[in-house]
Amino acid sequence: MNRLLIVCALGATAAGPLAGQQSPGPRPAAPPAVYAITHTTVVPVVGPRITNGTVVIRDGKIAQVGAGLAPPAGAQVIDGTNLFVYPGMIDSGTQLGLVEIGSVPGGQDNQELGQFNPQDNVLTAVNPSSAHLGITRANGVTSVITSAQGGMIQGFAALIDMAGWTPYEMAEQGQAAMVMTYPRTGGRGRFGGGGGRFGGPQGDAAETQNRQVRELYDYLRNARAYNERPDPAVQNRAYAALGPALRGEMPVIFDVDTEGQIRGVLALADTFHLKVVLRGATEAWRMADTLAARKIPVVVGPTTQTPSGDAPYDEIYANPGVLAKAGVMIAFQSADGGEGDARNLPYNAALATAYGLDPEEALKSVTINPAKIWGVADKLGSIEAGKTANLFVTTGDPLDVRSQVKHVFIKGQLMPWDDRHTLLYEKYRARPKP
Repeated sequence: MNRLLIVCALGATAAGPLAGQQSPGPRPAAPPAVYAITHTTVVPVVGPRITNGTVVIRDGKIAQVGAGLAPPAGAQVIDGTNLFVYPGMIDSGTQLGLVEIGSVPGGQDNQELGQFNPQDNVLTAVNPSSAHLGITRANGVTSVITSAQGGMIQGFAALIDMAGWTPYEMAEQGQAAMVMTYPRTGGRGRFGGGGGRFGGPQGDAAETQNRQVRELYDYLRNARAYNERPDPAVQNRAYAALGPALRGEMPVIFDVDTEGQIRGVLALADTFHLKVVLRGATEAWRMADTLAARKIPVVVGPTTQTPSGDAPYDEIYANPGVLAKAGVMIAFQSADGGEGDARNLPYNAALATAYGLDPEEALKSVTINPAKIWGVADKLGSIEAGKTANLFVTTGDPLDVRSQVKHVFIKGQLMPWDDRHTLLYEKYRARPKP
């Protein structure tokens, strides 16, 4: 009994917000049901720009979009003169809600023990009071893919919005994809010669990598056999969790870097008929035509890092443009692991435009493309009537660091400026002058 009470007390303590986190409230008791953003330039992403446009938001949805529309009676009107309305951006690779303070073990819940954890649902670990959520949405990033790390099968990734009282209120898709990491079977480049997540390609390390590949194949074969049984006598939650992925009903994110890993993933996908999404994939440009022909999406980035010593100097920055020109659907990730990088998502795409990525394709890669990849294009990714009102109002192109976000809507609610960056800015801006 005493032991149970101690565990419950510790659990209650761990569930509380860490110092520096923000609460999701208070929010207005009765926010306006209808908003109208008027006299603005609307950038739907999937169609031409609308000048002198109006966006009407009602009950969490985009009710109307068009030029010269009169705001409905009783709507809260936001004057969008000289401003632009864009769909909320989507970051396709983060650990938001799982890591608060990277250097403090108690602020991390992003990794489980062992190599195979397909049954883990990352949504259950998301902290809706994380200070990183407000910081991220303040720059127009309204939704992210968040997932765990470690091992070869990490479990379910979740697509979450950057606001909500509970993880389930935040969720757009609680189980958006299965996440795996393919063992690195060689070094950087097609001729090898470098270390990777699972070690280098020579000697004992090479045998370790080959053994891990065999283990991954064996695990998936066992899971497939389990899911093909009409009524398994012994229940196995881990194997059952892989059922949707093995039936092609759910995408599988493969975190990879090298050409060797990508080829390994394609062979694995052929064997188990997986619906693959590559993530990271620094050397995907070497196989751009193959990936385009197979219609395999690639989540690129972050482009704010530097290439490894033996890679082409522009590999990271030019990779997105090469893939897009070949016809590969791309999206971007910030790989935010608790550093606050998700707010810089648009600048990852902007950097790639200097190395050949078309600016319009760059905008799509942080809006409609990820919505298509994660199966939510009917709800997110563009400004169209009937879609969820995740959008923001800005002074200019969101890929331009000089642009300033003025208003953010998530599920039709106007977000307060209560993020830690803004609060600290206002605090020290108002300090007494000496």
